[in-house]
Amino acid sequence: MLAIITLQACDKKQETYNIQVDLDGSEGKWIKLLAREDRNYVTYDSTLAESGAPAVLSKSSEGVTTMYLTVEDSDVSIILLVENSNYKISGTAEDYKITTDSKAQNDLNAYNEMRRPLSERMKEMVSVLRKGPDPENPGEYAIVRDAYYKLYEEQDALDSTYIAEHPASFASVIALRNTFYYYDAQQLESLLTSMDTPLREMDEYKFMNGKLEKMKAVDVGQHYTDFGLKTPEGEILKISDVQNGNVLLIDFWASWCSPCREANPELVEIYSEYHEAGFDIIGVSLDRDSASWVKAIADDHLTWYQISDLKYWNSEGADLYGVSAIPHSVLIDRDGIISAMKLEGDELRAAIESLL
Repeated sequence: MLAIITLQACDKKQETYNIQVDLDGSEGKWIKLLAREDRNYVTYDSTLAESGAPAVLSKSSEGVTTMYLTVEDSDVSIILLVENSNYKISGTAEDYKITTDSKAQNDLNAYNEMRRPLSERMKEMVSVLRKGPDPENPGEYAIVRDAYYKLYEEQDALDSTYIAEHPASFASVIALRNTFYYYDAQQLESLLTSMDTPLREMDEYKFMNGKLEKMKAVDVGQHYTDFGLKTPEGEILKISDVQNGNVLLIDFWASWCSPCREANPELVEIYSEYHEAGFDIIGVSLDRDSASWVKAIADDHLTWYQISDLKYWNSEGADLYGVSAIPHSVLIDRDGIISAMKLEGDELRAAIESLL
């Protein structure tokens, strides 16, 4: 009887999470646990830290959920994979230590430790880049920016290796969520199906799986999906109105997107070179503000068709095409078949010439 009771006690699952927060400088401040809903953050749990004892957050959580622990008046947040387990967070908000009996969090701890050398170097560069170019030495800013982009590529490569080698790690879902837009539908499907079943209950996994289904519908070799949005003048213009037997590039962009704006001059050249031969472009903006959108069109000399519903990442067009990062382009042949995606420069020129 005692043995049976003991086994039942061991098998009983914890019904709440218990997060002890003992961070330096948090006394008298609100500790909040934020959950992400779409692109917004909402308070899931909170407590006021008192002097002399750790602040404690305790509530029931279903499955494993990515949350963000913040301290009042601090600009940083601590990413936690929250499940009904025990956590202890010590140190400072900037330099913390998490001890836990949560497998998911221990996976994330190990992943973060692996990335730490790169992350620290990138953090130093970000602090420099945020200051902007020095008028007396503008070349230094460009050097730091290029170095940062190279480290970013190294980080993406590191993530790709980690995902491939750790299909049972909850951190693999987080890593893939940060990089999945680099993959085509077949590559993403292969990575998602390789992951262990418990990981598939995470919101990030479900989000990517939903994106995958949309990516399949507009993959290379498929007929394009038509949709219509308003022009700057307020008239509805559809993709089919512009394609109409032309080679067409759908260009997803926004006035606030620096890489998009940097790519526009070359796109202007390509449009000028091939438009008379039957090549056209339709820009689909993920802007929120009409004035900023219209100004960017004029400033960048974009003379091709432009449409938007000014819904930012909730853009109907971006949703239909599974767009998760911009710039994002879709090249369509004269018959309306998607020929290629995410091309630029000489690769885009060669593809357009082959279709014309």
